[in-house]
Amino acid sequence: MKNKRTILIATGGTGGHVFPSIGLGNYLSKDYNIEIFTDKRGLKFFGNDQNFKITNILSSRVLGKNIINFFTGIVKVLISTILSVYLLIKIKPKLVIGMGGYASFPVCLAGYFLRVPLIIYENNLVIGRANKLLLPFAKKILVSTNSIQGINSKYKSKIFYT
Repeated sequence: MKNKRTILIATGGTGGHVFPSIGLGNYLSKDYNIEIFTDKRGLKFFGNDQNFKITNILSSRVLGKNIINFFTGIVKVLISTILSVYLLIKIKPKLVIGMGGYASFPVCLAGYFLRVPLIIYENNLVIGRANKLLLPFAKKILVSTNSIQGINSKYKSKIFYT
């Protein structure tokens, strides 16, 4: 297992993000070391018998009406990005897969800063905010429907239907 390459999956903390991450992690764990980064909300979806390592990262929603929560969220995203850079240097993944959700954003951004290839996955009909912000940095955009909305036409060549 030590000689395998590592793939990092960054996921939000809801079941809609975590369950596809678990499925992908289980599939890829046959050939790769898998590490999944999620926030404290996402941890409750994982059992003790996973084929991969799970790391809890600090995350926060940034958008909102409360100005204090906005600035607190920005600080948490900055701290999470810096911590993610450190962890990615330590882990040395060959690929980062962002599964959406605001908890995935700082990890994917850190991967981009370190020049680790980034693939994002969107399973909704409308691309989420985190994935939308990551579009310029992604090598590929995997989607679950051909009729996805919210992706600028300049990124159409990156889209692959899965």
